[in-house]
Amino acid sequence: MKVVYDESLFDTIPGLCIGILAIRAVDNRGINLDAEAFRRRCCTEANLLLKMNPAMAEPDIDKYRKALTHMGQKGTSALETVISEYKKDLGIVEEEEAKEEGKYEILSAPKAANLDELAGSDALPRVNPVMDIVRGGMLKFHVDIHAYDMGDRKTPLMVRKEGDEIVVSLGNGISTRHWFCEDGDTALIDENSENILVLITGFADNRKKVAAARNELARRMKTAFDRSVETGWIEVKPYEFTATI
Repeated sequence: MKVVYDESLFDTIPGLCIGILAIRAVDNRGINLDAEAFRRRCCTEANLLLKMNPAMAEPDIDKYRKALTHMGQKGTSALETVISEYKKDLGIVEEEEAKEEGKYEILSAPKAANLDELAGSDALPRVNPVMDIVRGGMLKFHVDIHAYDMGDRKTPLMVRKEGDEIVVSLGNGISTRHWFCEDGDTALIDENSENILVLITGFADNRKKVAAARNELARRMKTAFDRSVETGWIEVKPYEFTATI
């Protein structure tokens, strides 16, 4: 499994970094108890922290908004989508919306959590084991994470400019449009996916979070699927990674 990045991205965004993990021959069918436990744990943490401070993820989300704008890409990052949907399902009103509706509450101290909040929530819907770990990772670390089905592992994943748009492609198919905003129709993860490449996009000021997310997800996937996981990092030339597994 291989991924290759257009070096112009790194020239345009100093400090751009990519955490990578690769895993092969996973069984992504049904309910995986370890993946389910991680999803629930991430929900528990997010439920509690977002209830105390609904805007806590905004500084992290804003990093991706600025990068997309800087690169001339339109859309909403996967991170922002997951956080926004989660907050909506929890019934957390956005600050500006709350002000307009007169629901905004100024807290002099963090709100005490009740038992239900500590017990967690299933507001993050179950998808499949791989995506449950990926989406849980976004809730926990506030970094943008994408997973790709690498098929027979022979075709490299390409992150490249196509006109004014940055696309992630596998062969002739588009996997993600507008860099990391919109899913295409290729390399999508489903219950039949076996060979997986995960890309965690970050920048100079959140690279520690990217590294932490990569390491955590590698451990979780190794445990969940009982398979070896290879990790990588792209930050300097040649801006590519090839898994040996």
